[in-house]
Amino acid sequence: MNEPQKAWIWRKPSAGEGRYYFNCGAFALLFFLVCYFGAYGIAQLHEYRIAIPQSGGQYLPFHPAWTLAYISIYLAQGLALFAVRSRQECLAWSQSLCYSVSLATIVFILFPTEQPPVEHLLELEGLWMDLYWATSAASTSGNAFPSLHVASMMCTVWYSTQQKTWWFNCLMYLWMFAIVYSTVVLRLHYLIDVAGGLIVGWIAIAASRKELYLAEQRESRIKKP
Repeated sequence: MNEPQKAWIWRKPSAGEGRYYFNCGAFALLFFLVCYFGAYGIAQLHEYRIAIPQSGGQYLPFHPAWTLAYISIYLAQGLALFAVRSRQECLAWSQSLCYSVSLATIVFILFPTEQPPVEHLLELEGLWMDLYWATSAASTSGNAFPSLHVASMMCTVWYSTQQKTWWFNCLMYLWMFAIVYSTVVLRLHYLIDVAGGLIVGWIAIAASRKELYLAEQRESRIKKP
């Protein structure tokens, strides 16, 4: 009778695996950059925008310190390379990110929306505000709905928590909640953008899980004598 495998949180992949994992992550990043900024450029060719009410979820008090939570998504995505269990799962995670970007890109082009107005924040000063404006400069003023920050973090947390300990899973989902909260409190997204991001993330995970299942089935058939 086989003993159950010891649960682990993060592990260092072997040399061959590490290169493969890095390539998957790099491809997902490149795909994101091309689609995200490409969609914004295409959307500028037409003038109409989907109007979001100014009060659409902006009831939370603004605090620039939440920028730390917002940019921590890049740490979570980097750690995902050490959390996935196999090459197939790493590929599925990368695919889920690409699927979410692909779905969002269609919406960005056909139904562009703008981020909440932040002109009134220009009068605020301080170290946190410097970090906030530096972070804001790395994104476009459009591409608001759906929130790719939410969708991609959802995909990352899902594939980082498969067959892990319950307390680790709780911490990861709390991390995801902090990032979701930060997108609204920092006036980078409306609540409807968050809802759209959750839907896109769910679709991307469902599609990539199907691909993962088929890949694992093919591998198991190959290994059978």
